[in-house]
Amino acid sequence: MFDLGGPEFLFLVVLALLVFGPRRLPQIGRTVGDLMAQMRHAVRDFKGNVEREVALEDVRRAAEQVKELRKEARDTVADLSGVGPPPPADPTRVLRQAEAASESSDGGRADTPEKAPSGAASGSEGGDDDERRD
Repeated sequence: MFDLGGPEFLFLVVLALLVFGPRRLPQIGRTVGDLMAQMRHAVRDFKGNVEREVALEDVRRAAEQVKELRKEARDTVADLSGVGPPPPADPTRVLRQAEAASESSDGGRADTPEKAPSGAASGSEGGDDDERRD
């Protein structure tokens, strides 16, 4: 900043000694030292705030990119929603249809060994009625 050599610095000290006197010079030196320390502290705080703001800006940019990617993903899902078979409205419906197909391949016998214990264990008659209500 300032290019002070030895002779320039000595001249400033002698000038300050003549202007302020030997009694007030130590007090002025402490005051100037305190002011310089406060300035360094203020500069350090300012640099920290600027660095934090830069980091926050990076986070904001990343969040914006995530929002854009999320929108692209939603658009892609919307574009692909018409491709392929539609999903079943009731997932258990496919299971019931498979069970009905397997029952029809058994010949529709009601006295199969698998169904007799299930009706006896529940203690209710007409346990197959629950299946037909669907």
